[in-house]
Amino acid sequence: MAQAVIEYTETFNNSTDLTIAYLSRWSDEISVLEKIESTIDIFENAVSSNPLIYYVSQSMFDIAGISSVREANINGYRLLYEVNERHKETVVTTFLLLGQRQSVKEQLINHCLMYR
Repeated sequence: MAQAVIEYTETFNNSTDLTIAYLSRWSDEISVLEKIESTIDIFENAVSSNPLIYYVSQSMFDIAGISSVREANINGYRLLYEVNERHKETVVTTFLLLGQRQSVKEQLINHCLMYR
């Protein structure tokens, strides 16, 4: 089986930047960056060989009835992503990086208000 291609959306980059800025108030930025980088490395290693390894996001299903978005829970973070086939290859598109306690609904609303 071929390795999946992993893409990161602008929304993922924005949510990651906001998470780094928020957590850097209580921890040094280097520690925050290392933990997020480790989380992304674990995620990439897992989904590159098995894109469906994580469960469907219950939050996205409850909010909008979307069952195509999956949720990886790693190192106290949640990564929301979707798996699709494109040009005969498997593509993993990653949408959000959130802390465990952050509301998906609130983050999506904030994103729409901030980046519209």
